[in-house]
Amino acid sequence: MEKNDYLLLNRIYQDCEVGMQSIDKVLKKIENETLKNQFKTQFEAYEKILNRADALAMSSNKELKDNNVFKKIKQTVMIYLALWTDKTPRHIVEMMIQGTVMGIVDTIKAGKDLKTKNEDISKLFDDFLKMQEDFYGKLKKQLSKV
Repeated sequence: MEKNDYLLLNRIYQDCEVGMQSIDKVLKKIENETLKNQFKTQFEAYEKILNRADALAMSSNKELKDNNVFKKIKQTVMIYLALWTDKTPRHIVEMMIQGTVMGIVDTIKAGKDLKTKNEDISKLFDDFLKMQEDFYGKLKKQLSKV
């Protein structure tokens, strides 16, 4: 496996972790059933991409690395602070939109910086970006309803 292939897979893996951790934290704080169901579906989609990335790495005897503990703590504190001040569905959707847009931007930059010729990794990358863009579209629609 080429170095950039591994780095891109690891980036996808870590970005999925961030998405899943964010959703997990938010799910514990919301009561709106429509949002809960939407976020559970998103969590499952992130998990599928994460598992695909892990399987591709394992097929080359590589192990993907988790995000470091400081990044996880920072993310948790930021989410809880934001929800502490405002737990309304509208605010939660706004937070998730912001996080999703950050994820899309990071994914696009990673794809440009870490070009891959591996068809499986390229397909995973495209699927991951499309998934995030779909989430963004659904969250925008949800914002107009809350």
